[in-house]
Amino acid sequence: MGFIGNRYLRRNIRNFNQIARYQGPVLVLTDLDRPESCPPELLRRWTENLRISPNLLIRVAVLEIESWIMADRSAFAEWLGVAESRAPRHPEELNDPKRTLIELAVSSRNRVLRSGLVRRSRDGLHTQGPDYNALLGEFVTDLWNPEIARSGAPSLERAIRRISEMGSDTPT
Repeated sequence: MGFIGNRYLRRNIRNFNQIARYQGPVLVLTDLDRPESCPPELLRRWTENLRISPNLLIRVAVLEIESWIMADRSAFAEWLGVAESRAPRHPEELNDPKRTLIELAVSSRNRVLRSGLVRRSRDGLHTQGPDYNALLGEFVTDLWNPEIARSGAPSLERAIRRISEMGSDTPT
């Protein structure tokens, strides 16, 4: 599993809608990536002049998808090799969840994670490392528990609830 940027998702939303219309349910997960935006505004911009298929479900993590990842605090802290007390209790309330995740990764005891998740820029700031998406994808696939994370991320709770409702609407 890999992460795809929301620019790609936005550019291809018509294609996803077509797939949903003719081939069945499609789930698109994205994040706001900008604090000045809100989920309804993002959805309005993405779906302007588009008749949305009832089989297309777009869910938005508030503010960044990293908030959902860090919401399973215990698994996240253990994977990263940091004390659980350092993992944020309310990651959706952070101003910059990605920055928080990167700063936590700086102190990771795991050298492979530290060097893959974090890159030090010329000005000395820490930025997204070369294996950031791949490593987070592995964590989500192998260790992350959405049933635990949903209690610490209200937008994830809503997404899981809506996905469950959509699944119960689908004929078997």
